[in-house]
Amino acid sequence: MRLFIINLLVASLLAFSVGSAAALEITLDNSAGSSGSQVSVTVTIDTQATSGIVLLSVGVLFDNALITYNKPASSATSYALYGGRGGGGFLAASSTCGGYPTDGTGCSLRVGTNNQVNIDYVSADLTNGTANTGSFLAATLVFDIVAGAPDPGTPYVIDLSITSPGNTVTLSTGPGSANLVVVPEPGIAGLSLAALLTLTTLRVRGRRKSENP
Repeated sequence: MRLFIINLLVASLLAFSVGSAAALEITLDNSAGSSGSQVSVTVTIDTQATSGIVLLSVGVLFDNALITYNKPASSATSYALYGGRGGGGFLAASSTCGGYPTDGTGCSLRVGTNNQVNIDYVSADLTNGTANTGSFLAATLVFDIVAGAPDPGTPYVIDLSITSPGNTVTLSTGPGSANLVVVPEPGIAGLSLAALLTLTTLRVRGRRKSENP
């Protein structure tokens, strides 16, 4: 019984950490799943009161054997955290994501790759970084399912990265100084919790059998 309670607590803490993490938060949402021959995902960034962002580059990785990136159908927000007159260093989409003030242009594949899209933003103030904080939709990415490939199930083939080549988060205080949290797709969190609970049940059953042969 004690083993069951301990493992249940571990599973609960995992679910809680996914839902209540603090700091600069980057979320991949693929709850929309696939529609016909395409898969669509969104990437949202929540500064959670973190200001002074100078550079921000988030990677979206995918299995190009199952899906291919459809840039014309994708889009990126051209600017964010803009406070109007006196707003200071708002974030602007980089040239690889359409640039500012162009809106509605998809981000490009990272040069030399066919399975990584980098969502890149740069502050209008390269010295002090962003002046405002908040949450914003950074990009909507659309992928075409490769002909003949089975429905890939987006949680398993699309992922976020903040450590892949080209990715960076730089604050005015220096590179790597942001406390980053990458939020997994809710389905993955649910599967992880279910897996832990199943493992716990199997352990308890195995222990009972060994105690009562």
